[in-house]
Amino acid sequence: MFLHLIAGLCLGAAGAHAAAVPPPAAQTQGARPAAAQPAAVPAVGRVAEAYYQFMLGRHLESEGDVDGAVKAYQNAARLDPKAAEIPAELAALYARENQARQAISFAEAALKLDADNVQAHRVLGIVYASVARADDSRAPLDAESRSNAEKAIEHLAAARAGSTVPDASLDLMLGRLYLRTGSADKAIGVLSRMTVDEPDRPEPFGLLVQAYEQTGRTDAAVKLLEGAVAGLPQLYAPLGELYERERRWQDAAAAYEKALVRSPGSLELKTRLAITLLSDGQQAQAGRAVDLLQQVRQATPGDGRVLYLLAQAQRTVGRLDDSEATARQLMSIAPGALTGPYSLALVFEQKQRYRQVVDTLEPALEKPPARAASAGVETTPLLVHLGVAYVELGDFDRAIATFERARSASPGNSAIDIYVIQAELAAHRFDAALDLARRTLAARPGDQRVLRLQADALRQSGKPDEGARILTDALKAHQDDVSAFMALSELYAQSQQYDQALRVLGEAAAKFPSDLDVTFQTGSVLERQKRYADAERRFRDVLAKDPLHAPALNYLGYMLADRGERLDESIGYIKRALQVEPYNGAYLDSLGWAYFKQNRLDLAEPPLRQAAEQRVRDSAVQEHLGDLLFRLGRYEEAASAFQRALDGDGEQIDRAQVDRKLRSARSKVPKQ
Repeated sequence: MFLHLIAGLCLGAAGAHAAAVPPPAAQTQGARPAAAQPAAVPAVGRVAEAYYQFMLGRHLESEGDVDGAVKAYQNAARLDPKAAEIPAELAALYARENQARQAISFAEAALKLDADNVQAHRVLGIVYASVARADDSRAPLDAESRSNAEKAIEHLAAARAGSTVPDASLDLMLGRLYLRTGSADKAIGVLSRMTVDEPDRPEPFGLLVQAYEQTGRTDAAVKLLEGAVAGLPQLYAPLGELYERERRWQDAAAAYEKALVRSPGSLELKTRLAITLLSDGQQAQAGRAVDLLQQVRQATPGDGRVLYLLAQAQRTVGRLDDSEATARQLMSIAPGALTGPYSLALVFEQKQRYRQVVDTLEPALEKPPARAASAGVETTPLLVHLGVAYVELGDFDRAIATFERARSASPGNSAIDIYVIQAELAAHRFDAALDLARRTLAARPGDQRVLRLQADALRQSGKPDEGARILTDALKAHQDDVSAFMALSELYAQSQQYDQALRVLGEAAAKFPSDLDVTFQTGSVLERQKRYADAERRFRDVLAKDPLHAPALNYLGYMLADRGERLDESIGYIKRALQVEPYNGAYLDSLGWAYFKQNRLDLAEPPLRQAAEQRVRDSAVQEHLGDLLFRLGRYEEAASAFQRALDGDGEQIDRAQVDRKLRSARSKVPKQ
């Protein structure tokens, strides 16, 4: 009734009381009017006086006189106690003054008079939402917070239903509350309309993305932002985050680049972009990541996360000395953290300096972790790399013990079983490798990596046909996987079944005509067949399409050097391979061996010795160093190298011949 009378009073001749409300211009001059005390008046007059007091209350509040406004509203309520709008307005005033208790009390009083009063529902919704911390998604949702959130939802939904005009702030609050209480579907209903009604407002898009993600509809969230970023470029950053979660690294990088155009100084965006570029795994992209992270480091020189990422980026682009320096800086500013030793160990691993990997990681792992709750997650990668280093150094028992520690730290990490199987194979403990492979396959049937290790264990234990059957069955089930063809062909080649190997590679070439690895492996098999001209053609085919294919460059160079042919050309190929991978021990061995064949012994020794230090278990590398030392007359050192060759992996050597060399070298060592 109150609102109808207000409308009537505003439209008609209201009489003395209506005229007593000063016009807007007059209200800005002179003394502020005080809240009048109502006199005894007839019923219709009381309503008119109530209206006057109501409007006066609004005016006084706008002028900053809150106490006067409260008195005016109280007068209005006494004059018209059945008008719900008056306590609702008073509740709104108290809400604006952050007096929640009074706001709730008057809003509830208004609803007793009119259960559909929009203003009262709105006030209660806002107050309860504030108490429930609707804007803070990180705040814990305990029982009390949930109860307040549910009350807020009830009242905001009622206000929304009763309002004739859309209220964007109300809809946003309601959407947040639905998200906070796990009602994402309801949030989608509210927020979807907002993105249509207010396409220039970014907040609804951000909340709607959260709602889609809560319901597992990431694709819908991506489409939403893809359609909105042209008009709202500030959404490029959240779009980049969505692409990241979908592992769409190139799309994520493109989104972050556009976000940086809008905010070129954002260190967080530069860091996110760098992480995305590194995740893509492309060396050229990593170069851009290095530049970005250098900029961030200049602004925040003590940020350990940035130093860790920078060390990773520098290592990816092959700037290993820079990466080592960055890792050491990280260790100096965070001496108790594991990220520094881990980064440094990865540099040494890429340089194939496995003893230094051990010397770096062992002390770090002996210290108690600073954060025991997450110790397993932090130490597992370090333990795995330490175990790999022990394998390369031929210390298999320590390697397996280290992998077992990693398994204890991360019992759900299935990849650790694979490392243990590989270590058992390297130690020539084939029965142990087969046993673990079978147990692993029982838990994870069809795991291709384990099947290939099982087949290799069978081959090395004298059962190549059984291994071939396993990989043949795997190939039938994975005709779209080129690596399945490669695994079977390599098993045949290692079993000296070259025709079978070439048959499988022919099938792979027909199915994957552009795959350079198939062409390369075909050349490798042909070389083992001593079909050198055919092998050379295959390697040249690879280099015609990829001049920087380091394995093909090295293989071609070594093949020529080993036969003593075109040695200058051979050295040229190997040096090109080393430009791509300067620390590769196999390539260093090839270069030293080519110099040895040229009888340039002074040039042969440094790369052969470096290769032998890196590849302790590589029998062929150790034999090459022994041959050089024998020719130089350093027989005791030569004997040690030949013994390492016999103790190594046994690949690509004639054991009887190496044994004869060992005895010859020892016979020439002067008697003490």
